[in-house]
Amino acid sequence: MGSPRPAARSFQTIFVFCILVILCCQDCFSQKTLLLEKIGTKRKFFFRVEDRFMLRSIRPDTFIKGRLWDINEKSITVQTYIPNTVQLDNIRFVYKDYKFPKKFGAYCCVFAGITFSFISINHLLNNEQVFTSDMAYLTLPFLAAGAVSLSLSRERMKIGLKWKLKVLDMPVFPLYGR
Repeated sequence: MGSPRPAARSFQTIFVFCILVILCCQDCFSQKTLLLEKIGTKRKFFFRVEDRFMLRSIRPDTFIKGRLWDINEKSITVQTYIPNTVQLDNIRFVYKDYKFPKKFGAYCCVFAGITFSFISINHLLNNEQVFTSDMAYLTLPFLAAGAVSLSLSRERMKIGLKWKLKVLDMPVFPLYGR
């Protein structure tokens, strides 16, 4: 077999050239990344534009929850109903939500409510006393587990000596996901 036809060769070169241009543009014009790291450990969280972000500012003492809209060297903009620009020096706490404990807590609370209502309906149908000790034994442990899990699903990190916020001017692709 000989070399490919000239039309196929030019298509291949144009295709390879387009792929190289796309890859170079992604590296040259990268978005800024917000890095939250604990000093002295390997705990790091990366935030990019359009990620969910929660913080509490110092002046005024407000809780802001929304999506990151813009990351600059000295400030970030969080989109709620209106964009809120917050200086990096003005951030007191950053909050991180964990999905599994939040879902587990919600499911435990829903299960406790359903169990409580089924037992109540059963007692009413059998003409028994509605509120008995077996209701507490069966529903309160699930309600308590759900409440504890919900309270532990959000971690608060105080910006200061232990936790630092940094703005990186390069794309970061962590191995463990977002």
